[in-house]
Amino acid sequence: MPPESIDRIIGAARRRLTTIHLLRRLVVSIGVVAAAGALVLGIGRRVVLPWSETAVIVAAGLAVVGTVALTLLRRPSPRNAAIELDARLGAKDQVSTALELVGHDPMAPIERAQVTRAAAWAEGRTLTGFGRLLPDRRLLGLAGLAVVAAIALAIPASPADAEQQRRQADGQLIDDAIDDLREAAAEAADREVADTLEGAADELEDAADLDEAISRLGDTRSELAELEDADALPIRAAMAGVEQRLRQDPIGEGDGLSAQLQDLAERTEAMSPEDRAETAEQLAELSDVLSPTSRHLGDMLEAAGEAMAGEGDPGAAISEAAAAAATAEGRAAAAGDVAAAGSTVRDVQQRLGDARESQGEGESQGQGEGQGQGQGEGQGQGQGEGEGQGQGQGQGQGQGQGQGQGGGGGGGSGANNPGSVPGGKGSGGNTSGSGSGDDDPVADPSRGAIFDPAPGAHGEEERVDLDTSDPTGEARGRTIGEGLLNTPLIPYADRYLEYQRQALDALDRMTVPPSMQDLVRLYFTELNP
Repeated sequence: MPPESIDRIIGAARRRLTTIHLLRRLVVSIGVVAAAGALVLGIGRRVVLPWSETAVIVAAGLAVVGTVALTLLRRPSPRNAAIELDARLGAKDQVSTALELVGHDPMAPIERAQVTRAAAWAEGRTLTGFGRLLPDRRLLGLAGLAVVAAIALAIPASPADAEQQRRQADGQLIDDAIDDLREAAAEAADREVADTLEGAADELEDAADLDEAISRLGDTRSELAELEDADALPIRAAMAGVEQRLRQDPIGEGDGLSAQLQDLAERTEAMSPEDRAETAEQLAELSDVLSPTSRHLGDMLEAAGEAMAGEGDPGAAISEAAAAAATAEGRAAAAGDVAAAGSTVRDVQQRLGDARESQGEGESQGQGEGQGQGQGEGQGQGQGEGEGQGQGQGQGQGQGQGQGQGGGGGGGSGANNPGSVPGGKGSGGNTSGSGSGDDDPVADPSRGAIFDPAPGAHGEEERVDLDTSDPTGEARGRTIGEGLLNTPLIPYADRYLEYQRQALDALDRMTVPPSMQDLVRLYFTELNP
């Protein structure tokens, strides 16, 4: 066991050496990580690297933890500390030699004398002059420069940061859309509709951006359109009206027409003649309502009503009507699932489209208007009319306007307005008109044609400089681009299903006032081509 003074100074030297090594290693490791991080962050300002800042922070943390652990595991041994004491404090190998000799048992007198001299040297000795704690200034400077560079590249926003934020926002929007689709799939009773929505949600998970997500939702809407039963849409509207009627004036117990008919079939024998007559009238009314959309169900209800009004047991006829009603309700429910799914997909797609446009990268839309206006100065008043409409006015000002509307090829008209007054001649503006019309020939009234407007621009405006030197008051103004042909008239049957679907969606969303819901249902039921 070495003397207490030697043991004390060796312990202090070990702690000092551990601290020196730790600080030097920390400076080196942090400097290296900071330099590498500055390089990554610099690249990340040009190229979107969503993991760059996180990676640099994690690497710095791991570097610190690893350096501390390594230094503690490789602390200087007492012998190495003794050698450093001899070298740095000028002990002339006394401490290291004494540490070696105390291990001899027994020690020779000369060895004991050597240990005693070393203990006397160590008595009251401090580590002054043993060495600096901090590393070399140049090393500190390089490490500090790397850290400053990394921080300078990490804090300010860059185009890549904005793009990364946009991608994160897009990802959140797509995740919300996936949740909406999965929720709608869980609510859909029709298995095919639910599978379509689930498949759409799975495809959105692989979408790289909003554009791809919007495109895939468009494909989903096409798939849902293929599932639509065009004949079931009017049945759905009629059944909805019937259900509301049955809530106010039921014919039996249960929810829906089929359930109430089944209940009615089970209790016909116990009904009085008066009740049977009243029920027969109700069945006849229901037949009149449903016959335009479902002839089979209407016939079944009519037969049930006749059986109820006649002699004998009408239970069989009513049961057949209940079965037909259940089939119609199933078709209506399936159509409702398709409509609800289509509405959900449309809303999700619209939400993503709005977000895309708000980023300034949405689809461009062009709009144009054609107008003709002119102003001039003269000494008279003039008024005239040409094809379309036009005016020319004086009293120091003349005005010409061109406006046109026509059919059969989209003809145009403009104002070319001569006029005469005492003391001068006034003329209106000579402008070209903008025409709109339909090139569809006159159709037979039975065709039931409706106007289908053409989207897009209708012309461009060009401003012309005014020349007020003409005393006749000639008006010059803006010219108008050529008019566009309207889309031909089309049979209303080609647009009926689309309009009916929109109306039913509005009814499902309760956006139609309750007082108008029956009217809307009846309108599309009666309008069915």
